[in-house]
Amino acid sequence: MTWRILVVEDEFDSIQVVSRILQHHGVAVEVAHNGHEALAALDHSLPTLVIMDLALPEMDGWETLKKIRDNPRLAHLPVVAITAYHSVNVAEDALHAGFDAYLPKPLDTGALMQQLAGVLKS
Repeated sequence: MTWRILVVEDEFDSIQVVSRILQHHGVAVEVAHNGHEALAALDHSLPTLVIMDLALPEMDGWETLKKIRDNPRLAHLPVVAITAYHSVNVAEDALHAGFDAYLPKPLDTGALMQQLAGVLKS
């Protein structure tokens, strides 16, 4: 099975890093630059998983996740938070808010695919 991942990220460098890692492993990548674009993309197709930055313009990752979880069609979609503003509190808040996993930036390229596979197994 081929994974399709929606990467929701506004920073060009982060988009490039995440996309290249995923594509190197044969993952099809779609990109949204904010929460509004992510929700529009999810209206048209359902990816295997969403990787979403918490700090996004217009609609941040927290609000976008709430809208995803409130939509019965999307409620069980795995969503992984990524952020440069890492702390134990942010990690706990993200998991409590309903993210399936939390990954601090810079991403550990070696562990990324392993972590995503773990999310998809559970």
